[in-house]
Amino acid sequence: MINNRNTGPTPLPPAVLDAMAQQPLSHRSNVFREAFAGVTAQLARLVNAPDPALLLSCSGTGGLEAGMASIISAESRVLVLSAGSYGDLLARIASRFTPALDIMNFTAGGTFDLAALQAQLMLARYDAVLLTHSESSTGVYHPIASVIAVIRAHSDALVLVDVVSSLGAAPIDMAEWGADVLVGATQKALMAPAGMAVVYLSVRAQRCIEQSSVCRDYMHLRPWLEASRQRSVPYTPAVNVFQGVAVAAALIFAEGLPERYRRHQEASARCRAFFADRDRVCCFAAPQHAGHSITSLYLSDALSASAIKSRLEYEHHIVVSTGLGPLAERVIRIGHMGHFTLEEIDDALQATAQVIEKESGGYGD
Repeated sequence: MINNRNTGPTPLPPAVLDAMAQQPLSHRSNVFREAFAGVTAQLARLVNAPDPALLLSCSGTGGLEAGMASIISAESRVLVLSAGSYGDLLARIASRFTPALDIMNFTAGGTFDLAALQAQLMLARYDAVLLTHSESSTGVYHPIASVIAVIRAHSDALVLVDVVSSLGAAPIDMAEWGADVLVGATQKALMAPAGMAVVYLSVRAQRCIEQSSVCRDYMHLRPWLEASRQRSVPYTPAVNVFQGVAVAAALIFAEGLPERYRRHQEASARCRAFFADRDRVCCFAAPQHAGHSITSLYLSDALSASAIKSRLEYEHHIVVSTGLGPLAERVIRIGHMGHFTLEEIDDALQATAQVIEKESGGYGD
């Protein structure tokens, strides 16, 4: 039995697998329309969004691109806050839409400097600000409410937040945050199959999209927004993925959001406590910014993340993720999102410690 502790796609509950194995619904049937309306309303409750979620048949990255295509034009001036690989991804996507792009880079493992952000906002007028909530490369949760409060004090920019790996793992309040666009995905903490992006829009963002002079057929949110108001989709969706998402959403609310968030927080706390004060490895994220979705472990130079990953898989049947970019060999990432038990987390921690000890020459094979 594989203990899948990677960073997504995450394990699926049996009921979700069963739903995906059913014959596909016609996306133009009344049954689908009713199910679609119910699921998108449930997903909106998850983040206190003003309107039902939009479900696009693509990855979270596709959702980010569609979101940016809908609020950024060639004349827009955009600010990106980055403290890791997924902040860098936001900048890379945004660069396709506008040359007027400013990037504030912050130290990986930490979060954004609010004083520096305030100073930057006083230097230029921005049309959009892009940032991540859960930086999956480092395991950090950024303090989005505080960040957006600074933005709102100095700018009327639209704010897009990547919540791909935090949606369903931690409390998110779109209204309280003051965010305009949230982009998530189904294959992380929502414990659903890969294949759909989940997008939420503020009323202000909806007005911007409706008034935009540029509209693409697919990777733009206007067709999806217009169809959503009719409890429908503009194009054929990934129907069997949707059927899995429908069951997953019901399971999330059956567990109860407070209990669900406590379970994710406890998993994160166990990871951090287990690797506190150990030689050759430490938790990458600063304690006050540690997220509940992923724990990133920073390895000593003598260790290889890919070697540890391979050994965990072949010797212990545990799958983890390595780091990204320049951190590929320096970081091991342990996912604790969606459908998991705390016992599975404990098993993964024990095995990881054993493999690190072996790789360090602590005892023989």
